[in-house]
Amino acid sequence: MSPKIPKNPFKFGVFSSKPYKGWALTALFFVFIANIVDRYLVIVLKNLTDEVAAGNNFDAIWFWAIMYPILHFVGSNLWRGSGFTGMRWFMGMRATGYQSLYSYLSLHSKDYFNSRFAGALANKVSNAVEGTNRIYEKLLWRFYPIALGILIYVYIAADSSPILGTIVFIWSVIFIGVNIFLSKKLQVYSFKFAKSMSTLKGKLVDSLSNISLVHENATLTSERAFIQEYIDRQSKTGLSHWWFSEWILVINGALIFIFLGTMTWTSVYLYQTNSISIGVIIMAISIALDLSQQFFFMGQDMKEGARSYGEAREGLEEILSEHLIIDSPEAVDYRIQSGSISLVNVDFNYENTKVFKNFSLEIPAGQKIGLVGRSGAGKTTFVSLLLRHFEVNSGDIKIDGKNISEVTLESLRRAIAFVPQDTSLFHRTISENIGYSNPEADQKQIETAAKQAQAHEFIKKLPHGYETLVGERGVKLSGGQRQRIAIARAFLKNAPILILDEATSSLDSESEHAIQISLNSLMKDRTVIAIAHRLSTLKKMDRIIFIEDGKIIEDGEPSDLLERKDGLFKKIWEHQVKGFIVDEN
Repeated sequence: MSPKIPKNPFKFGVFSSKPYKGWALTALFFVFIANIVDRYLVIVLKNLTDEVAAGNNFDAIWFWAIMYPILHFVGSNLWRGSGFTGMRWFMGMRATGYQSLYSYLSLHSKDYFNSRFAGALANKVSNAVEGTNRIYEKLLWRFYPIALGILIYVYIAADSSPILGTIVFIWSVIFIGVNIFLSKKLQVYSFKFAKSMSTLKGKLVDSLSNISLVHENATLTSERAFIQEYIDRQSKTGLSHWWFSEWILVINGALIFIFLGTMTWTSVYLYQTNSISIGVIIMAISIALDLSQQFFFMGQDMKEGARSYGEAREGLEEILSEHLIIDSPEAVDYRIQSGSISLVNVDFNYENTKVFKNFSLEIPAGQKIGLVGRSGAGKTTFVSLLLRHFEVNSGDIKIDGKNISEVTLESLRRAIAFVPQDTSLFHRTISENIGYSNPEADQKQIETAAKQAQAHEFIKKLPHGYETLVGERGVKLSGGQRQRIAIARAFLKNAPILILDEATSSLDSESEHAIQISLNSLMKDRTVIAIAHRLSTLKKMDRIIFIEDGKIIEDGEPSDLLERKDGLFKKIWEHQVKGFIVDEN
């Protein structure tokens, strides 16, 4: 069982860093040593100033003068050490983050993806991983060094003057506390900004994916206005986020002014009372300047960190929502052989609508059935339940006598070849698309499957043959060509159960006739479920199941149903023959 992925960005960072903890610890060690060296420079500067002020020990002056650039050089190389090790950590963390989130996302149900934009989901994965990475980079190279620097500077300042050490400590606590408080407030704005940005990107992807539809319907003006609404929302949330961020910088500027003034005036006063040397004044001002610069940028870093946190949290919460369809802990990898199908007293509701109630059906192994019915009758839902895209509310669905809820999703779907009405292809080569159903198939087997699907001839005429890229979702191919690719994929899968969902709907009459010959070969010795509105494609089915409102209205051989005087199947058949198609017989 895979470890649970945390939704909190900080915990997600720890989760993604575990395989690279060695690199992480080494990077932290380099930063620790580099900090000590860098902070020690103010002591060198103090000693150098005091020796110059004394003016009588040139050996000591030269010692501290030489030490200053050497320590600076050593410190800079230690920081490079943290860079070389840190990059291993963060690139590894990024790789683990992407892999774990994609793996989790890919296990969501079909309904989950139907309700969301693919582009927006990809953006959320990127936001979650990159946002978490930015947070940890800030922690390693900004916040962790500042925290160490404060402790070291408090010790150094207190060693020269307890008053100066107390000022550094108290001001640091106040500054960090104020910024943590403000950053938590900023997270609310960051979350809203990230959400509005994801929504806008999703709408843009949706609109651009359907740009042909926009052009064909002459709706450019209204589509631009539609997108403009989301641009305006994103701008509004962005301005709110930025406005609050600027006020954080204003507050930080005021706090830094107080700190610089307090450290400078106090050190001068202590020098005036002979409590400290002139070197300590230089040291105190150097500490104040260094911390002020770092704290000013820390405010900027906390602003950016809050934004990254908001983006990461919004992405993680969306992606890591609970899976609706999962393998049970006892699920087995079951090898389906014959392909007999049994539905027993199945109840199923979808979005508070009753689709099936007490639905039962037996399909013997090797039988070819045609599912017929009006739109919304439950045909597609029947197929979705069989593929376990949804869970039944009650009842059982069994294949080869085994309840499909007791087998792994992968083994169930491995046994079913599905040719959908809306064929989807990867933006990959034709060979890769056909071979996707059987990764072990060689090129000869792929071409054989293409020939069986009557696709080989048109593929060979393409510019690069089987190596032709088909475009996003296969847009470079016609609907009929995409369906032949899908049928070739089904041939190559060689599964015991075959589901055809309007598998010839995008073909012309000549191509459909050729495909029907191939389909007859594909259906041989398999359990077949064919959904079709063009009833001529169901002639050679062993059995017709007519579904209406989730119930079986008619069930029998095609010839028997056509002889029924008032049969629904006969009425639809006659209607299509007279009005839409010509029966070749």
